[in-house]
Amino acid sequence: MNAIDVYRMAREGSALQGRIAIGEMPRLASSLARAEGALSYECEGRTDDRGRPALLLRIAADLPMVCDRCGGEMRLALRAEKMFFFVRTEQDLSAIPIDESVEEPLLGSSRFDLAGLIEDEAILHLPISPRHDACALPADSEAAFAVDAVRNPFAALGALREQPREAPPSRRAASSHSAAGTKRAKGPRKVRRSMH
Repeated sequence: MNAIDVYRMAREGSALQGRIAIGEMPRLASSLARAEGALSYECEGRTDDRGRPALLLRIAADLPMVCDRCGGEMRLALRAEKMFFFVRTEQDLSAIPIDESVEEPLLGSSRFDLAGLIEDEAILHLPISPRHDACALPADSEAAFAVDAVRNPFAALGALREQPREAPPSRRAASSHSAAGTKRAKGPRKVRRSMH
């Protein structure tokens, strides 16, 4: 995909649409079960309500992912829409406070990397832990589980009885641990991107 002039698109209100093969987006493909299929996109240049050059981006794809629960393949219907506005310098970008607004500021360019932006957005919309709504065990696993339960229903209980019991930690150890304190990880912070 060729680079685009975001300022010209915004001024003219022009639009682009197309498809990008998943195999051409290696960072996205590394999170999938297979690098197959394509991602569709639409983008429209516009001027936002504050007079800034802006771009509305829509992406859609059906992606093969691996379920974290059962290890089987699942299909993710990815649909996303995002509005961006553009500034001309790094200083302008740094001066904008990071917040949770719908629009996201980007460093604009007459040779803007649209494909990189599309790949970034697709990655940001992937689930952290993809899972089926309901996982089905393979037929052989289900049958083996049923046979074991019938043969020896108390095997699991016997195994638990044979495990050595650990003494509970003393109150003193627990209170000293609490007094020392543990540092908590801060919540996710919105990261500003610079695409040019």
